[in-house]
Amino acid sequence: MRSLSPEELQSFVKDGYVVLRDIVPRSTVESARRTFYKSIETSLTESQRLLSSLVQDSDNGTRKAKLKEHATLASSWLRLGRHPDYRSLVSEDADVRKVVEQAMGEPVYGFQFAQVAARFPTEPSEYVTESGYRDKDIPFYGWHGHLDGLWNGSQSPHQDLTRSMSKEEWEQWNQEKGRNGVQRTYPGTGANMTNFTALLGIPLSDQSKEGTGNLGLLKGAHHPISRFFRYQRSQGGPLGPDGPGWQRLHREAPNGSGLRHYPEQVREQFEDEAEYTSDGRMWPKPTLIKLSLGDAILVLHAVPHSASRCEGNEPRIMAYYRLTSPDRPDNARASYIEGLCDCWHEWRGIRDSVNEILATSS
Repeated sequence: MRSLSPEELQSFVKDGYVVLRDIVPRSTVESARRTFYKSIETSLTESQRLLSSLVQDSDNGTRKAKLKEHATLASSWLRLGRHPDYRSLVSEDADVRKVVEQAMGEPVYGFQFAQVAARFPTEPSEYVTESGYRDKDIPFYGWHGHLDGLWNGSQSPHQDLTRSMSKEEWEQWNQEKGRNGVQRTYPGTGANMTNFTALLGIPLSDQSKEGTGNLGLLKGAHHPISRFFRYQRSQGGPLGPDGPGWQRLHREAPNGSGLRHYPEQVREQFEDEAEYTSDGRMWPKPTLIKLSLGDAILVLHAVPHSASRCEGNEPRIMAYYRLTSPDRPDNARASYIEGLCDCWHEWRGIRDSVNEILATSS
């Protein structure tokens, strides 16, 4: 069975991620890539048909039905993850799946569905991100990392930098359920966030150069992130934003409502090679991962990550799988404190080797 090599395991433990080179058959990747483009083409064709018929239709009931159908079509490619081509990327006999199962145990949850994430070519923009800063002002291709499983606001980020949100805007943005489906709080779990075990990414476009929408990672941050969660637990919790030492809102951000998607205490440990915006805000330098077709990347949940801006000539396309250990208790499937406080807790197959590596490197 394919497993992590000693060199790959060392990299995984040290950095919090490992790039698995040339592990996914190119033919499988090309099929998934083609399906992505076919889905967009179908959506555009059907959208044009519906819009044309809307112009000619005067019946309000019919128009509403067609508008609803149009909205569904416009986002249909976002639901590609259940297509057989995306299941084939991580089929039961796929080497990349065997690596994960050997390390984590079987059956790993999350292979059934992919998030197909695309970044289209763009220039640095005026758009105000969830950090509260304009995309064009954020260094490193607009990278502002996050941990998955965090509330991201019930509305899009406030875009007007000349004023704060009104009371009505604040109430709309500050509702319990975020745009990403995540709650602000999870009473009874001890955490204000959800978590899985690891993120598996498979590129469907060439990302071998910087500026092509590369996945950016805060290399090695899994160590201080786990320590921080242990600190929060020692203080009585909850773990995550609005827990001890982690203010969710960065009110000093230009839009007055930026979100801190990982703790300041961790951010401050990455000043080396950082850059600064004009207000003095420090932006850690991420490692922009260079991937080619056939590669895959396995990333611990505890590593802050995000895509960077795509300034190339083609869309950046990734298939992401959010994977969870089979050893996780059913009553903690969404938020698992032990997994937050020890990022290696759920890696049954490599735990002993991980502990040996950590012992010799400390």
